[in-house]
Amino acid sequence: MNDDMFLTEWLDHNLNVVGFKSICLINVGENISENITKKYRNKIVIINYNTTDKHQHFDLCLTCFTTIRDYDLLMIQDTDEFLNIRNSTYIRDNYNKYDQFHFNDLRFGYMLEKTTDLFKKSLLETNTYRRPHRGLGEYDGDDIQQLFNCSVVGGWTSCGNGNGKQMIKYGLIQELTPHWHKSKNKKSQVLFVDMKQVRLQHYFVRTKEHGLFKAQREVRILTLVEGETFVNGLYRVSNSWILRLVLSSSLSATNVRLFTNSPRESHLPFVREQYRELEWLYPSECKYDSSSRYASIECVKSGSFHYYFTVDGSDDQKNLSGSGYFIVEPKLTFPDGIGDVLPIDCIECQSVLSKSLGPFEEWESRLLISKYSGYNMVHFTPIQKLYHISNSSYAITNHHILNPLFGENTTHDDIKKLVDKMAKEWRIFSITDLVYNHAANDCELLKEHPEAAYNLVNSPHLKPPFLLDAILMQFTKDCQDGVLEPKGIPSAIKDKHLPVIRRYFLNDLLPKYKLHEYYTINVEETLKEFRELLSTLECPLVPYSEEDHLIQIKHGKYERLKSTVDLDLASQIYYYKRSGPSSHDDIEQACEALSDRLIYLNHIVNDKIQEHLVRAVDNTLGACRYHFFAHDGPNFERITLQTPFVGNYFAYPNGEFKHPDEIEQLIETDITYQSYCMAHNGWVMNDDPLRNFAEEGQDVYLRRDLLQWSDIIKLRFGQKYEDSPALWDYMKEYTRLVATTFHGARLDNCHSTPLVVAQTLMDYARELNPEFYILAELFTGSDQTDTVFVNKLAINSLVRGRLTARFGGDAIGSFFQPSCRPILPLMTHSFYYDQTHDNPCPIERRSVQDVLPRAACVAMACCANGSNRGYDELVPHHIDVVHERRFYPKAGNGERESNESTNLIPAKLIFNKLHHELCSKGYDQMAVDQLSTAALVITRYNLHNHQSIILIAHTAFSEPKDTWEQIKPLYINGHIDEVLYEMTISISNGAAAVKNFVRDKTYINNLQQVTVQIREHLPVDQSQCVNLRSSNRREDNNDRHITFDKHFPPGTIICFKVSLLQQVQNSIIEIRKNLNEFTDESGASEFQQIINKLTLLDLNRVLYRNSNEEQADGLGIDVYEIPGYGKLVYCGLQGFMSVLEKIRLTNELKHPLCQHLKDGFWCLDYISSRLIKHRGTQAIGQWYEKCFRQLKRLPKHLLPAYFDLIITGSYTVLIEHAWRLMGPFVQKGSTFVRALSMASVILCGLVKDAQLPALSPNLKEPKPIELTDDRTGLKYPLCPTLGAGLPHFAAAVWRNWGRDTFIALRGLMLITGRFDEARYLILGYGQCLRHGLIPNLLGDGRIARYNARDAVWWWLYSIGEYIHMAPHGHEILEDKVSRLYPTHDSQPQPPGLYDQHLYEVIQEALTRHAQSLTYRERGAGYNLDMDMSDEGFNNRIGVDFETGFVYGGNSHNCGTWMDKMGSSAKAGNKGKPGSPRDGSAVELVGLCRATLKWLIKANKEGYYPYDNIKISTSNIHSAIVSSTANEIQFQEWMNKIDSNFEKYFWIDELDQTSHFIYRRQIYKDTINSTLQWSDYQLRPNWLVTCVVAPEMFNVEHIWPALKQVEHILLGKYGIKTLDPNDSNYVGDYVNDDDSSDPKRARGYNYHNGPEWLWLMGYYCRAKLLWSSVLEKDSKMKGILKQTIKHVQDILTAHQQLIFSTDWKGLPELTNANGQHCPYSCEIQAWSMSTLLETMYDLDNLHL
Repeated sequence: MNDDMFLTEWLDHNLNVVGFKSICLINVGENISENITKKYRNKIVIINYNTTDKHQHFDLCLTCFTTIRDYDLLMIQDTDEFLNIRNSTYIRDNYNKYDQFHFNDLRFGYMLEKTTDLFKKSLLETNTYRRPHRGLGEYDGDDIQQLFNCSVVGGWTSCGNGNGKQMIKYGLIQELTPHWHKSKNKKSQVLFVDMKQVRLQHYFVRTKEHGLFKAQREVRILTLVEGETFVNGLYRVSNSWILRLVLSSSLSATNVRLFTNSPRESHLPFVREQYRELEWLYPSECKYDSSSRYASIECVKSGSFHYYFTVDGSDDQKNLSGSGYFIVEPKLTFPDGIGDVLPIDCIECQSVLSKSLGPFEEWESRLLISKYSGYNMVHFTPIQKLYHISNSSYAITNHHILNPLFGENTTHDDIKKLVDKMAKEWRIFSITDLVYNHAANDCELLKEHPEAAYNLVNSPHLKPPFLLDAILMQFTKDCQDGVLEPKGIPSAIKDKHLPVIRRYFLNDLLPKYKLHEYYTINVEETLKEFRELLSTLECPLVPYSEEDHLIQIKHGKYERLKSTVDLDLASQIYYYKRSGPSSHDDIEQACEALSDRLIYLNHIVNDKIQEHLVRAVDNTLGACRYHFFAHDGPNFERITLQTPFVGNYFAYPNGEFKHPDEIEQLIETDITYQSYCMAHNGWVMNDDPLRNFAEEGQDVYLRRDLLQWSDIIKLRFGQKYEDSPALWDYMKEYTRLVATTFHGARLDNCHSTPLVVAQTLMDYARELNPEFYILAELFTGSDQTDTVFVNKLAINSLVRGRLTARFGGDAIGSFFQPSCRPILPLMTHSFYYDQTHDNPCPIERRSVQDVLPRAACVAMACCANGSNRGYDELVPHHIDVVHERRFYPKAGNGERESNESTNLIPAKLIFNKLHHELCSKGYDQMAVDQLSTAALVITRYNLHNHQSIILIAHTAFSEPKDTWEQIKPLYINGHIDEVLYEMTISISNGAAAVKNFVRDKTYINNLQQVTVQIREHLPVDQSQCVNLRSSNRREDNNDRHITFDKHFPPGTIICFKVSLLQQVQNSIIEIRKNLNEFTDESGASEFQQIINKLTLLDLNRVLYRNSNEEQADGLGIDVYEIPGYGKLVYCGLQGFMSVLEKIRLTNELKHPLCQHLKDGFWCLDYISSRLIKHRGTQAIGQWYEKCFRQLKRLPKHLLPAYFDLIITGSYTVLIEHAWRLMGPFVQKGSTFVRALSMASVILCGLVKDAQLPALSPNLKEPKPIELTDDRTGLKYPLCPTLGAGLPHFAAAVWRNWGRDTFIALRGLMLITGRFDEARYLILGYGQCLRHGLIPNLLGDGRIARYNARDAVWWWLYSIGEYIHMAPHGHEILEDKVSRLYPTHDSQPQPPGLYDQHLYEVIQEALTRHAQSLTYRERGAGYNLDMDMSDEGFNNRIGVDFETGFVYGGNSHNCGTWMDKMGSSAKAGNKGKPGSPRDGSAVELVGLCRATLKWLIKANKEGYYPYDNIKISTSNIHSAIVSSTANEIQFQEWMNKIDSNFEKYFWIDELDQTSHFIYRRQIYKDTINSTLQWSDYQLRPNWLVTCVVAPEMFNVEHIWPALKQVEHILLGKYGIKTLDPNDSNYVGDYVNDDDSSDPKRARGYNYHNGPEWLWLMGYYCRAKLLWSSVLEKDSKMKGILKQTIKHVQDILTAHQQLIFSTDWKGLPELTNANGQHCPYSCEIQAWSMSTLLETMYDLDNLHL
C-alpha cells in the first residue's frame, strides 16, 4: 500500500475509537510497509500476498476466510481480482462472521442477495453512485448481465430489477466505469470496476452510533400550515436529500393539492413558472385516514425551488393556501476524474484583483501563490473592460469585453482554459463578480441606449435633485476660484467654516433657485382652468363627494409650477348649490374652496421640500467633514474640482459641469441633454433594500442620502424585459460569458439589484451551468430580508466578516440528530473572511502580530473561509479596488516574487488544510472562550470520533508591548495526541516598519522584516510556547494542565489535537455496542431478546405510570423531578421523552435536564433501579444499569447527547414492540391511530391498591397468574385494570370505575386486540355483581360501591362486543365466574366457592332489573359519601314493561355517568345532584336494547341458553332464579322498546305536549324524571343510543337531531353536556370554585356545560353510521362523503392535541370553546377509546 498515512489513521480510529480489539488485514499486491507492521505488531494480523498469479490470490484468500473468525474486523487491502463472480458464493456464505468488509482500491468484489444485510452491519454508508454500463450486453453470463441492471433514482442505486447484487465499497464515488479484462488462464472473462483513481483523503470511518442514524438517506420533514408562506424562512438541503412534505393537523382532512417547480429528475430543465403536482403517499392502510400522508421531493438539482398548495381543489397559484422555498446546494465536483465534491463549508477562497494579475500570460505565475497557500477557490474581481478614469474594479465599461490589460488577443476561452486547469490540476475552483446594477460612466451600452439608466426623461422626478447637484458642483468651482472668500468661505476650509457654509446654502444660495416650484401648483392658472370647466357643467344640488383629502398634487414631468390636480374630482367635491339663485356664485364659491385646498397643499409641499433641503445640506456637510477632517478619511486640503466639496450624484453629458443657471434651462427644453443626465449608483444607509431608491417618491437624491459612487451609473431594468429590452439582452449575454467560464459568481451589491432581474439571470446561469455557485455581497440589515433575497436567487453563501455563534456550527455536546427529522429554518451559509478585498488592511488597523492569530481563528470557523491576496504576504496597506494599478508578485524566489515560504503563506497552507479537514470530517461542533481579554480558545469537536482540535490564539488588536495580560491556565479533559502546530509572528521595529513602509511603484510589495516561526506535529512536552503541568499518559484520567508562562507573546498560536481518555473511549465503545442492539433485526442481541419478552403490561411500567400508580407499589418511588423544570408526567421513559423530543431538535443544551445530567447521575439511577425492582422489567432495568454505568464515565458535555441516544433509541424500539403486540388495525394504522391505541398501554396496568378480585380457580385457559398481596394475604390475579384517567383516577379506590372501564373496553382493549385482558376485566367485574349491578367504584370488590345504574349496561354491551370481535368470543359465556356476593347481603366469598357461568350472571343482572329492585347502599352515611343526602343512598332499578325501558334512581342521587354531587354548603348545592337523570335515561334504554339484540343472536346460535326473562320470582334474595312464574321473551322485550322509543323520546317540530319544551327536533334526555323539565333538556347522551341501538330510530328524525347537536353542542374537541341556552349552563369547570353561585360552586357544573371528549367519539360515529344509511336514499347521495370530510375535519384538532401534550393523550374534558381545563384529567380512557372507535368505523365504511 502506498498511502501509509491513510492506513495509520484508519487503523488508529478503528482500534482506539470504534474499539475493535483485533483486525485482520489481507493485502494483495505490494506488501504493507514495515512501519505499519511494527507499529501495530500486537493489534493486527497482516497477511501479504505478492504473488503474480492472480488465481492463486483467490485461492489463498479463500483459506484466509477460514482462519480469521476470531478477529473483529476484516479489511481487504489493495485488492485486484481475487474475489470474482464464480466464487462469490463462498463470500456470501461467510460474510456474516464479520462486522465490516472494506475493499480498498477495489477492482472487483461483489456480494449476492444478502448484501443488503451486510450494509446494515457495516459502519459505512455503502450506497453507490453509479450508472449501468452500456457494454454489459456483450457478455453472455446472466450474473454479469444482471449485475448492473439497476436504475439510478436521484443519484441513488436501486437494484430491484436485478438479482440484488451490489458493490461493496467505502468512501463516496460518483461514478464507476466498468471494463472488461482477460484473465491469464483465458478460461473466463472477469468484470473489473476500476477504482485506481479513488482517493481517500475525505474518508473517515462512520462509527456505529453515527450509522444508527446516518445509514439512510437524509430526509427533512416540512410541515405545511394553512396560511403560512415561508418567504422569510430559509430551508437549505443538500443534493440527493429528500424533502418530505407533511400536513399539519388542521390540513390532514383537507383536499390539499401540492405543487413545486423542482424538476423531477436532474437532467430536466428548471423553468420557474412550470409546476408539477406532487403525489401523496399513504403509509397507513386505514381507509379514509389520510392523516399520515406525505409527499416527497427528490432534491436532484441545485437551485432555489418554490412550492405551493391549495385546498380548494384548484391548481391556480392565486388561490394558494400556503407556499415556501427550499434551496438545494450545488455540488462542486473537481474535474480531475476522482469525483471528489467540495462541500461549501470546506471552501477556502482567496480574492484577487483581476487587474493586478497583469497580462494574461502572467496570470498562472501569479495565481500559483493561491495554490501554495492551500486555497481551493479563487474569486476574481471583474475581468471586463474598466472605466479608464477611475480604473475601479467595479466600474465596467463593457460587460462583454475583457480588460485590454490582459492582452488584445485574450478571449473568454483562454480564461476558461486556465480556470479548467486550476480546477483539474490544482483543485481550485474559480468564481468572478457579476455586476448587474451599475455600469461605468462611459459604458458603451448607455451611449446607444440612455434609457437603460435613470435619466431626466424616464425619471423626471430627478430634475430638482439634478439641479441641486449642479448647484453643489458650482459651489465647488466657486470655492476653487476664490469667489466665496468675501462670504468667509475659502477653498482651504477648516471645520469652523462648516456652519458658515450651512447658512450660505440655506439662506442665500438655495432660495435663489426656488426648487419647491418643481413640486407646487400655480394656483391662479389652475383656478382659471377650473372656472372654464365649471361653466360647462350643470350645478348639482349636493356635492357628489365630500372627501376633499382626495385632492392631491400630481407633479407630472416636474416642470416649474406645472403640477396639477384632478379638476374633475374637484368639481364633484366643491361645485354644488349652496345659497342664492346665481350659478356664478356657485362657481366662485367652488373656486374659492379649491383655492384654499391648493394653497394648503402648496404650503405642505413647501415645508416638505424645505425639510428635504435642510437634510441635503446637512448630508453634504457630513460628507465634507469625512473627506476633509475625519481621521480615517482622505483628508483633502482644499476644495477643488479634483477634491470637491461633495461628490456629484449625476453623470453630466460629456462630463461637462455647466452653471446651474444654464442647466435650469436645459432640463426644461433639451430632451437630448436630459437623456444623458444619468443618476449615479451608491449606498443608502439603513435603507430597505427591497425598495428602489431611484424611483419616484423616494427623495433619496434630493435629500442627498446616497453615499454615491461617482464613477458608475445606476441601471434601470424596470420590472420586466419590455421595460428595457436592450439592457436585459446585454446582461443576459454577460451572464452567459461568466456562467460558461467560471464555476460560480459573487453577486456584487446584491441588495441593490432588482430581485426580478437577479432571479431571471441566475436562473439562466444555472441553465447553462447547473452547479453554478453563488456568493453574494448582501447587506440589508435584516436577517429576514436577507432570506428573501436568498430564497429568490438561490444564494449559497453570504459574505460575512465576523465570527459569532451563528457562523460557528453547533455547540459542543449537541444532540445527535436522526437522518429523518423536521427541517428547521437556518441562517444563510456564511463566508467568513479574515480580510475582504474592499475593507481596510488589518495591519493598519491593528498590528502585524494580529494577522497570524486572526487567520488561525478564521480557519476554525464552521463555514467557508475567505481572504484577500496580500493578507498572506503581509502587504501592510489596503490594496485598493479603485486606485491600485500595480501587479501582484509572481511565484518565484526572486526579490520581487513570492513563494511557499513568503511570510504567512506556509501558515495559511496549514490553516486551510486544517479547515478543510475539520469541515469534511465531522468536526461540526464548536466553542469559543477567552483565557484573557486577548487570548481566545476555539474548540472544534467531532461528535462521531470524539476528537477535538483546540486553538489558543493570543491576539494583538494594537501594537504589542513587552508585557501583556496574564493568560489563565487551560485544563483539557482528554489525551493530547499532539501539538498540530505552534506559531509565532514577530517583526523588527514593529509599528515603525509599517509606518515607514514604502510602496514599490511597479508591483505590490510586502513587509520584509517579518519572522513566522512554525513547528508542526510535536508532542506537547516539546512545545516551545506552553508548559504541560500534568501527566499526558493515555491511561491517566486526569485533566491535562496547560500554562502559558513559557513563551506565548501576542501573535502566538498553538493548536492541540485531543482524543478521549482511554477509559472514556472504552465506555463509548461499550455504549455504541449497546446502541447497535436497537437495530439488530435478527433479534439476537441482548436488548432485542429482552424486548421480545416484554408484555404490554411490562411496557406500561417501562414507558408510563404516573405518580399515584407508582406510589401504590409502596416502594417509595414517585415521578422524577428535574430541578428548575419540575416533575415529569410519567415515571417511565415517556416522562423523559416528552422533554427530550422538544429540546433535541432545537439543541437546547441549556435546558434544566441537560444541566441536571451534567450535575449528577440521579436520573440514570432512577431509570434503572425503578425497573429492576419488578420481576417483569428487571432484565431491561439491568440492561439500562449496565449501559448507564458506561455513560457515567463520559465527560459531562457528552452526557445529554448519549443519554438521548440511549433513551430515544430504546424508546423507539419499545413503542414499535407495543404496536406489534396489538391487533392488525393498529399495526396498519396511521400515526394518529397508533397514538390513540397507546392509551391501552398508558392506562391499562397493574396497580397494587387497585386490583381485580381473584378470578375463579376453575377458569379455563388462558388464565392469569395469581400473586398474594403481602399486606392483606389475599390472592389477586396478575391482570391489569383500566384506569379511568390520569392523574386523578390512577390508583386506589378512584382508579377502577365500572362505567369508565366498559365504555373504554371496546376501543382500548378489543380494537387493539387485547382480548385476554378484556376477558379478565369482564369476568372480574362480573363476579362482583350485586343488586343486579356491577360496581361503580370497584375497590378490589370488597369496598365496591353500587350506585351506578349504567355501569352494568355498559358491561353487558361490552360482552356482546367481545363475542363479536374476539376470536371464538362466544366461549366467554361458558367461563366460570366466582361470585364474590352470591346473595345481596353476603360477605365476600373466597374464589371458587360460588362459581357460575358468565351467562348465568348475565341472566341474573337482567332478572334483577326485570323484577325491579329497591335497595339502600351498604354503609350509607357520611363515611361513605360526605356530600350525599340521606335519601341519595336509596336506590332502585327496574324495567317498565309497558314501554320496555329500564329505569331507576331518584332526584337525590345520580346513577349515570353525569354523576356530580353538589358539595358546597356555602352556595347551597351540597347533597344536590348536578344532573340526577332518574327515570329512564336515554343511553341506558339504548344499551339495554343492544344487549337484547346480541342475546337473541347468541341464543339462536346456541351460545346463550335463555331466550326470556322471569318477571317475578319466589325468592328475590337467591343467587339463582328458579321460579316458573311470568316471563317475557327477549324478542318481545326488544320489540316493546322499538315500538315505544320514538313515541316517547322524539320531540318533533310541532310538539306542544309540554310547556317544558324549548328545543324541537331533538331526542329527550330522560323519560319520567322526577324533575320533569330535565326530560326536555338538550343533552348529548342520545348519541350513544343511536350508535349502539340504531334500529330504534326513525331515519327521518335522526339527521335533523344530529344537525341540532352539530349547531348547538359541537365544540372544538368535545361535546357540550348541556344546551348553552339552558339556564343551568356553565361552560367552564372549576372544581375549587368557592363562590356562592350554586350553578358553579365546587364544580357543580361538571356535566352542565363543559365539553367532554368521549361524546365526540359517539357524535362522529353517529354521523358516519347514519350518513351511510341515508346514502342509500337517492335524494341523499353524497351525504356519506360529506360526513366523512366533516369527521376528518373534527379529528384534525385531536391529532394536533395528542401529539402536542406531554401526556400523549386526550383529556377528559375542556372548558368552553375547547379551552384547556386544569381540573380535567390530562388523559382519559374513554376519550381515547371512542375516538379510536371512530377511526375503526371509518376504516370499515364502504363509500
